[in-house]
Order: sequence, then C-alpha cells, then structure tokens
Amino acid sequence: MLPFSYALRNLWRRKTRTLITLGGVALISTLVVLMGGFASGLSNTARSSAAPDVMVLTGNASEHDMVRSVITRGHAEAAAAGIPYVAEEGGRRAVSIELHIATRKGDRVGLLRGVTDGAYLVHQRITVVEGREPRKEYELMAGRLAAARMGLPPEDFAVGRIVELEGLQWTVVGRFAAPGTVLEAELWGRLDDIALATRRTDVSCVAARLGDAADMAKVGLWISRNGVAYEIAGVPETKMFETLQKALDPIAGLAWVMALLVLIGGVFACANTMFAAVLARTREMGALRAIGYGPVAVAFSLLTEALLLGSIGGLLGFWIAGLFGEVPLKFPMGAFYLDLSPTIRLAGLGSAMLAGLLGGLVPAWRAVRMPLPDALGGKL
Repeated sequence: MLPFSYALRNLWRRKTRTLITLGGVALISTLVVLMGGFASGLSNTARSSAAPDVMVLTGNASEHDMVRSVITRGHAEAAAAGIPYVAEEGGRRAVSIELHIATRKGDRVGLLRGVTDGAYLVHQRITVVEGREPRKEYELMAGRLAAARMGLPPEDFAVGRIVELEGLQWTVVGRFAAPGTVLEAELWGRLDDIALATRRTDVSCVAARLGDAADMAKVGLWISRNGVAYEIAGVPETKMFETLQKALDPIAGLAWVMALLVLIGGVFACANTMFAAVLARTREMGALRAIGYGPVAVAFSLLTEALLLGSIGGLLGFWIAGLFGEVPLKFPMGAFYLDLSPTIRLAGLGSAMLAGLLGGLVPAWRAVRMPLPDALGGKL
C-alpha cells in the first residue's frame, strides 16, 4: 500500500482546487446540519410539549384546537371543580382554566394565554427565569421565544417594557422558559385581564394534571358521563400533540429530503475533484504501478485522498455549525430553536465523509481499470 503521507501530500499539490473543494464540502456539511437541525427541532418541539399526566378539556366542537375552542365560563369552572383524580400541592388542585388567543401587533401575530394560578401547578415545565409571574392588572410574562414568534427583537419583551396589545398597555413583569415546548412562544397574563381585553366571556379549555397518569382512563370515563352537561370533550395532552406532530412531519421530512439532495451535490463535487486528480496524474499512477504498486493500492490511495477531503471539509462544517448558537424559528403553532446538538452536527460530519468516500469511488475504479501501457503513455 502507498503511505498515508503520499495521499496527504497530493492534496496540497493542487492547492486552489483543494481549497475550493474543501469550502464546498464544508458548506455541504453545514447545510446538512442546518436542515437536520430544523427537522429535529421541529419534531422535538411537538413531541416534547406533551405531559403524560395532563388531561385537557375543550369545547366539544373544537377538534382540540385551543384557539377555536369555546367553553362557557360557568361550565369550565364547574368542570374544574368536579374533575376527579387531580394532583394537589399545598391543598391546591392542579387545574387551570385558560383562554388561548391569537393576538396581533400590526401584521405580527403572537399567542396570548390567559391563566389562573393553577396553571403553574399544571404546566410544570414552566420556569420563571427573570422577574415574576403576572399578579396585577395588565401584566404579562413572556416566553423566551415570544418575540421570535412575532418577528420582534427580544428586547421588545424585556422585563419592564410596555407592550401594546389588544388596544391596551401591558407591562412585561417576567420571562419564562419551558425548553423544547411550544409554551415558550407564548405571552401569559391573568385570565380576567386577557378576557376583558379581548371581550371574551368564555374560555378555551381546562387543563388538569392528574396525581397518577394511570388514572387517565378513569378521568376519560368521568368526562364521557358529564361532557354533554358541560359541553366539553376531553383529550390527553399526549394525544393532542400527536395530532400536531403528524401535521408537522411532512415539513420535517421535506427538510431531510433537502439534506439528502445537498449530500448528493457533495458527492458530485468530490467526484469532480478526484476525476481531475486522476486525469492530471495518469503517468504518475502508471509509474507507481510499474515499480510494484498494484491497481488496488493506487485506487486505495485515491479513496484516501477523497476521504481526507470529506473529513477536513466536514470538520470545518462541524465548527461553522457550532457558531450559529441558538437560532429561533417560528411556525404557526409556536416557535422553536434549531437542534444543533452534537448528534446533529456529527451527522453533518458523517455526511461530508460519506460524500468524500462516494465521490472517490468512480475515479478510483477508473484508475484500477486503466491498462498499464495507457497509463504510462498518459492516455485519458
């Protein structure tokens, strides 16, 4: 076999072409990471938003759409008081009566959620990271991605800022995080304030966290018996977000298809470089075979060069992808961060190496098949 140093040295014999190819492979690796990060972040947001022990009661004609769901306030309060098997903390039931509203600021759409104190017992992934929760009239608490969902700079929802929504002035008193969930794209306020601002006398849903997820079927039976009277339907939060995930799967799948197309482009880029190497060094490869190196050794050296191109370019792409940090993106039901985890970035590195390996196969095969006299004569 030819020494590894031979393949490494050959890369720098044609510096310009090598550097251009490395830049192309690095771009390919970065794009694969971004496409994969988009698909993974989108899917994970829908999957991670659901809690297995939360039951959501909606209007019986809503088809589990929180914004379109309508329950009369009296029925919601009666259902909240009567639903069994609910978890309790400090003598308080983990039940939340909520109002979900799509709000506008000019042509920018945001998500408002009016909540009662029980919401913080139900949605346990909520963590106040700055300030406090709303306690007084017309106060808001903003999720980390609320500004991104509305296409606004984050400082517009900094603690202490005044925000005009629904024709009223609101004071941002806190910021919260709920990593990996759609909750982070929302603005939370007191239920009564949101209802008054939007002129709503009804609510959207009742969310209840059960003491034991195994009691979900028993609660479902209670809902089936009382649903007609309260004009409600019940759905486990996991099932509700399964519906959302199914709606998002085609978008995530398209992102993976785009990543595959980028990978195919990388294969052709590496193949073009390696074909040029074979054509430019035909006599050299013939001489190597004449002094005792077999066709397999020469082909293996070419594959090593291609794999080096892919690996170095992939490492550059791995590094570039790490510079992006947290990139927020919005979609109709919320917002999410690109998933730039080590697993996704390693997938980008692996795709670059695969592009190099596949791109070197055909040129290496051509070098193996070339008759020795033709190689020594420099025939193409």
